[in-house]
Amino acid sequence: MGNEVELKLAVTPHFADILRQELTNFRMLAHNTAFLGNCYYDTADQLLAKQKMGLRVRQENQQYTLTLKTDGEVHAGLHIRPEYNVSLPDANPNMALLVEQYALSLPNSEQWQLVPVFSTDFERESWLVECGNGTTIEVAFDQGKIVAGEKQMPICEVEFELKSGRTVDLLRFVQTLTLEKDVRLSSASKAKRGYLLANSARPSPINWLDKWREFLESEQNHSNALATLRALFRLEQALIEETFTIGSDYFALDFLRTVERIGAFFNLYHYYVEQAKLLENVLNQQVKQDEFEAEQEYLTNLLDSNHMLLQQVREIIQLHSERKDNRLALDKLMALLQTGHYVNRMIYFTFLTLGE
Repeated sequence: MGNEVELKLAVTPHFADILRQELTNFRMLAHNTAFLGNCYYDTADQLLAKQKMGLRVRQENQQYTLTLKTDGEVHAGLHIRPEYNVSLPDANPNMALLVEQYALSLPNSEQWQLVPVFSTDFERESWLVECGNGTTIEVAFDQGKIVAGEKQMPICEVEFELKSGRTVDLLRFVQTLTLEKDVRLSSASKAKRGYLLANSARPSPINWLDKWREFLESEQNHSNALATLRALFRLEQALIEETFTIGSDYFALDFLRTVERIGAFFNLYHYYVEQAKLLENVLNQQVKQDEFEAEQEYLTNLLDSNHMLLQQVREIIQLHSERKDNRLALDKLMALLQTGHYVNRMIYFTFLTLGE
């Protein structure tokens, strides 16, 4: 058992070509291509999903592995979660083997009647690279589909998993890559997307005006700048992930929906700009605690980024007001959130909010 630490990017198929070229700048320890078949299991009432756990059997060639992932933390696209693996003789999800090997406390697991819920089948091209400072990272480009009955959803993403070294080195590694457009950090796992597909569920959109009021009220209770920034960053992550999960088609159906969605991002960036001192306080706090080698560059880049984003959202609001074209306005918003600049911005925030 160990904590899996990985960062995930949602990308388009052509990103694989960029990735292959970029990785030539690093020492290659291994390179492999394989087809992975994964079946996710749960009880009929989805007990595991309710506990924020994922159970799958993976087949690679004729080898089978049972994996249990339990609840962890997500910072933008950075996933940190406990993971348990055990080899299987066949595709049967034998929980007894997993419980015995790790002495897991899973009440009544021997009585669970596990059923297949969905599958994720994809081709994985992976590279193990050495980055210096004792850091090795597995880079995996996955392309395939999630299947639940007659329903399907595409998979096209890159995972950067830390095999050895520090989390900050993983983040810095991703920042060295050439990231342009149609790329974003993703906090939604394949399992989460699979459950949504299997249950034919689309999350009901949160009332972000109420959510924003709650944040402003709770801000007074945060003991320090880091606690405030963490809460704000979680809010931003949730807003972005919900926007992509629900999709622009939903928001484009109604003028008011479009106004509210774009307005939620305006409120966010406006707060960042107005509270610029918050970022400086957090940076100073992290430097004092020596959680990582923070640089003044982080602060400068974030402040510039927040001003730029606020101005761009203002322009989208003005365009929407003039043309009354919901689709055009939302397309511009979604494009803004899928740029290399935005990915790097979110990584800078991850740097700032990772420390205790």
